[in-house]
Amino acid sequence: MKLLKLEINSDYGSLKKGFKLSFRDEFCEFIEPKILSKEWNDFHPFCFAGLNGSGKSNVLEALANIFYHIESCANVNQPQVFVDNFDEKDCKPDAFLLRYYILKENGAKSNIENFTLVTIQKKVGKRPEMYHQPYPFNGGKVKVSVVAQKNGKIQAEAKKYLPDLVIGYSSGENEILSIPFLKTRLVHFDEYLEALNENLKYNEPESSLIYIDYEMSQAVLLSNYIFQEDSVLEPLETELGIKSIKRFRMNVNKHLEGNNNIIDRYSATLAKFKKCSTSYYESDANLTLDFWVNPETKKAFDINFKHGIFELFRAFQILYTLNYRTVAGAIKSDVYQSKGYYTDGKVPRPAPEETVFHFLDYYIEKENIVTKEISQLLMKNLSDGEQQFLHTLGICLMLKNKSAVLLLDEPETHFNPDWRSKFIRTLQKSLEASKTKNIMKDVLITSHSPFIISDCFPDKVIVFKKGEDPQNALRKKFRTYGTSTDLIMENLFKKNYTIGDKSREEIEDILREIKNKKTLLPKEVLKYKNRVSHLGDSMEKILLFAQLNELEKQ
Repeated sequence: MKLLKLEINSDYGSLKKGFKLSFRDEFCEFIEPKILSKEWNDFHPFCFAGLNGSGKSNVLEALANIFYHIESCANVNQPQVFVDNFDEKDCKPDAFLLRYYILKENGAKSNIENFTLVTIQKKVGKRPEMYHQPYPFNGGKVKVSVVAQKNGKIQAEAKKYLPDLVIGYSSGENEILSIPFLKTRLVHFDEYLEALNENLKYNEPESSLIYIDYEMSQAVLLSNYIFQEDSVLEPLETELGIKSIKRFRMNVNKHLEGNNNIIDRYSATLAKFKKCSTSYYESDANLTLDFWVNPETKKAFDINFKHGIFELFRAFQILYTLNYRTVAGAIKSDVYQSKGYYTDGKVPRPAPEETVFHFLDYYIEKENIVTKEISQLLMKNLSDGEQQFLHTLGICLMLKNKSAVLLLDEPETHFNPDWRSKFIRTLQKSLEASKTKNIMKDVLITSHSPFIISDCFPDKVIVFKKGEDPQNALRKKFRTYGTSTDLIMENLFKKNYTIGDKSREEIEDILREIKNKKTLLPKEVLKYKNRVSHLGDSMEKILLFAQLNELEKQ
């Protein structure tokens, strides 16, 4: 999918009523109607830049809530406790307009004529409405039903015009962003439980929302290392020294739920894992599967998970979903009704012996980039920065042929400066190697890193300023792509200093002392220079010394 426009017509966080954000122009730019330009086919993420409190993260949160609300209206496999607490007319934000392009049918070629223009709008206190306009997008709007026939288990037509996946990720634990995803996880569990109790087949969750936290990122990474070609993962070895996943263990506890075994609906998938495992042990209470990852293991996964990387990820996702078995109905009701910012802590984290599924002995083979020594490390032994790099790259690669919107809130928080400078390029190289269809997805990144902004085109850098509608850097006539980090800091973050405030104060103290002096004696110049001799090299220090030398000459 490709986003075009978002309007928020009711107050939401830092976004005030009347907020407007234009992502891109419509398809009118094409000379030949059926040919997509390079800009639409290449990997060009949107980067939201601006000071804290300017509304960058609020846009990601608003989009997550909008898609959550439409999904909740359109889907049918929902538990009664959810239905009792969901109001089709009550959304946060409560009034909005969203426009985007999306392929009319999954699997269709990514040509312009196969896209349709979708408009979703909602007024305060009203149900949302959806319209679509097929190619060439100049005909009348066709209204699409948004609310499902819940009793008849008939999805609303709107489901066809939503992205396959809405992915959320926050390295800073943005709880507001995670709220609609947490609600969705609870719905997924009850959806599974209903299939179990009614002896129905269960394939995958109905909702498209997925939040990637530490546990889910393990599944993302493993799925990539099982299915991706070496050329796709080569940047990870080059930049991080990650060579492979060497071995891992899956633990499945067979908890009972009522008179049914909670994993009964999942026995066929567990049988696939058994066929892929190097060895396994099973008792009435427990299933432990060991995997030594080698070419034969990968071949077994390829045979048993025929739809590839995303089928394997879905299998892990459902197993993780079953861990919500310990959440009481009253807690679910509380979370479903939550419109605030404090769901963290409301859902208890089960102890390992209470979980249905968790990984054990998850070992990664890593090469020391300096010494070239190869060692095996547990996933949790990797630094926060290494894990975030792996998570973000893995998420993007996993969605190769899916229509999706990725909402990545400050994914570079724990990156060192070198990784920040390489982040966009590494993503691009891997996506190109995997032959990902970039036309089918949009990636939205909030960032304070001038290195990341410097690798994004100016029409994709959205500059946020509190109290104003955001504009892309191109409209501000600021060329971000290839621009030095100092200029980006000055223009976008209004930070025109190259050193920290504490050390800068020592230099400014001297500048104030010499402000009205016409000349200085050599010994005075030496004294001032000695006062800052403990400071490292910087532009501020160089300019101070130049001014001191000039006063000494006079």
